[in-house]
Amino acid sequence: MSRKSWEFFILFNKEVFYNKIALLWTLVIPLFFMVFNHLSWLTNPPDFESFKNNIFLYWSFMILITAISGVGISILMLRDNGFLKMFKFIGRNKLPIILGKIGSQWFFVTINLIIFTVASSLLFHQPVFYVLIIAIIIAIIVPIPIFSLFLWISSLPYRQETISPIFTILMFPLIYFANVEVKDKSLLLLNPASFILNVSKLISDVVSNHGWDITLSYTLVVIMGVYILIGIFSYKIIAIIPKAGRI
Repeated sequence: MSRKSWEFFILFNKEVFYNKIALLWTLVIPLFFMVFNHLSWLTNPPDFESFKNNIFLYWSFMILITAISGVGISILMLRDNGFLKMFKFIGRNKLPIILGKIGSQWFFVTINLIIFTVASSLLFHQPVFYVLIIAIIIAIIVPIPIFSLFLWISSLPYRQETISPIFTILMFPLIYFANVEVKDKSLLLLNPASFILNVSKLISDVVSNHGWDITLSYTLVVIMGVYILIGIFSYKIIAIIPKAGRI
């Protein structure tokens, strides 16, 4: 199983790193808007708190766009093109395919997060090493539950051309409402962007020795578990037969 997953991981890595559109959405566009929206910071660096709050939002965008397009919709494309059925025939099971896809996107978003974080920190004269530590921790613990959550897209009985624009547009209100404070932290379950943002803030507080919010920590761990359970259920109902003619 692990060898087959590794082979699919290598295959999907070759695909994603040659995909200029994926690189554009996951790295180039976030970096462009980070600079464009804060041109004044180039000559007048912000305080570290303002910089963190902004870069956390961009991390949320990068992870979400990878989860939606690189995992959920990408697996739909494999199904609709007949590759999922063919790969299952080769691998005898769809699990190595899904693990290989998630692993390749995890690696891809981690590389992009590191590049984005280093570039932004250098441009805006922020402590690169400190922000990079937070980014690496986020890259290790956050993408897998988020990717698992968005496997439910792959289980939908519709063609990817139909739902791809809907979910791409949906991502922007998720990012927008991620900044809205909620008293009931369990509501973070409803917005994965808020989940990413709160994990980022929690990790930042821990790294900077500002304390550890135990209640929030437990809540986020429970949410991670729920996301992974949704992923497991979604995996079981992912079809391998192309939905020809299905709108």
